[in-house]
Amino acid sequence: MATTESRTVKQPGGTPAGSGFAGSAMGALHTLLGVTLLFVVVVNFVNAVSRYLFGISPVGADELMVYVVIWAVMVSAIVSLFLRSHINVNLLPLYAKGRVRHFLHIIHDVAAVVACGYATYASWLFIGRISRLGVTSMGLELPMTIPHAALLVGFAGLTLTGAVMLVRDVLALVRNAPHAEVRP
Repeated sequence: MATTESRTVKQPGGTPAGSGFAGSAMGALHTLLGVTLLFVVVVNFVNAVSRYLFGISPVGADELMVYVVIWAVMVSAIVSLFLRSHINVNLLPLYAKGRVRHFLHIIHDVAAVVACGYATYASWLFIGRISRLGVTSMGLELPMTIPHAALLVGFAGLTLTGAVMLVRDVLALVRNAPHAEVRP
């Protein structure tokens, strides 16, 4: 069963997982990501108006929109993994209780760390290669290491987030702590 709905994640003590400084930071980050997407919409609107009404195409507008969206997606992926609000197939954890649910989350965390760690390594190698070549974008003449760094930062953040969640879930398994409530 795929889930996409918004959730309130609670820690074992019953307090929301996003309370305190972390909650404020997540709220600010969500706001920043929303403003970022609105910026992309404005750039797209200005690009369309200038192109079709005045026959002028702003140089690099399309590139800028793509690069900003890629960065926003990678940052959003880190937040979604941390909050476990990403799209997932959770048939087994949905019906599992106690230690079994913790164990299933540990398997998920290990898979995330391994896959994202490998992607981080591959991104690092790729950025090194294009950096040595001095490749720049066609419109903005931006070094291509900048947009490709979004993948490196995103996958490194996902790896780190997965490792933190792995430690958290292993501790919960060892302590046999009640599982965090997830409410739609």
